[in-house]
Amino acid sequence: MRKLLFLLVLLLQSDFIFAQHTRSTAELFIEIPERGNYVVYVDDEFAGSSKGRFRFYEIRNSAPTVVVMKDNAEVFRRRINLPMNARLLAGYSSRGGWRNISTLNLYDRGQYALDNWDRAIFSDRPGPGQIEDRPEVMTADEFKQLLSMINRESWADGQVKLVKIALKSSWITADQAYELLRLLKFGGDQLAFAKYIYPFIADKKNAMRMANLFRFPTDKSAFIDYIATQN
Repeated sequence: MRKLLFLLVLLLQSDFIFAQHTRSTAELFIEIPERGNYVVYVDDEFAGSSKGRFRFYEIRNSAPTVVVMKDNAEVFRRRINLPMNARLLAGYSSRGGWRNISTLNLYDRGQYALDNWDRAIFSDRPGPGQIEDRPEVMTADEFKQLLSMINRESWADGQVKLVKIALKSSWITADQAYELLRLLKFGGDQLAFAKYIYPFIADKKNAMRMANLFRFPTDKSAFIDYIATQN
């Protein structure tokens, strides 16, 4: 019953946080199929990718400037229009230039509704039978971008929301989970957050070290007991 109550409270809190932000943010996902050392800028944010897919979250400017760099040389620059509460999928190539592919709604009944590219999701935590279809583990560059966004967010609820959004599209390593638990400003329950992110850890055998971060011995013991029930 206690666990069920916590989940209900978390969902209500999530709805409230999303309601605060759904009218003012957008996402831009860009695919570059050509090989090369590319870096993409959206205003002052930048992303690199070894697979040619560049993801930008929490964009508040509805008309940002996109710059594509290849081998440290600028090959494309354009100001684009972004619909709020939506994810714009776009592509760039040296021959075809820029093209808008599709626009997807970010939210469904107040909940974040998209996976790590172009499909809808209906749950924000993995369940039985979903292990084979789990998202890829967050790369070092993607995790660095997430930390940058977290450090710019002054509110604990906002920081937790950013992590929840990131976990919808990527899993994390135990080291990354440790860093998140160490850095986040907690206005609520540190133990509850650790339990929330644990199912998204790819190398769960290394997650035990997170227990050393708890401020209270009772929380440390409770987290160890929780891990024992999950494995």
